[in-house]
Amino acid sequence: MNIRKVLSTALVIIWMITIFYFSHQQGTGSSSTSKNVSMIIVNILDIKNEMTEEQKEEIVETIEPVIRKLAHYTLYMLGGILIINSVNAYIKEDIKTIRYSSLIGVIYAISDELHQLFINGRSGKIIDVVIDSIGIFTGIAMYLLMKKIIMNIVKEK
Repeated sequence: MNIRKVLSTALVIIWMITIFYFSHQQGTGSSSTSKNVSMIIVNILDIKNEMTEEQKEEIVETIEPVIRKLAHYTLYMLGGILIINSVNAYIKEDIKTIRYSSLIGVIYAISDELHQLFINGRSGKIIDVVIDSIGIFTGIAMYLLMKKIIMNIVKEK
């Protein structure tokens, strides 16, 4: 087995374990993480320290759900890139690579939400599967675009 296959598969497995770890956090832990990220963003935006703590808390409460959804999207976009890179190490036909990568990504998104049904304070949501799947498709599209750009550069040289 060549190094590209081993490394690309290992990266997908690490990504999956990371997603599993985040999903296995109880509701309070998961919420705390996204609230902390939201507070960091609010503090960065409040450069002149003009906001009161109450104003900051209100903004955090408003943006925290958006931050959570963006985290879903971003993590799964990375997953889409890693998955298609791995599948492409085994299969060279673009259509099959896209199909298998999409299938793996969407099935993992579904399994992730099912997993959350068994965690205290968490719930599996169809909207999260949709957001995760859009992230997967975006990552796949980005990978294919970069592959095409690189191939065109190589052809020119």
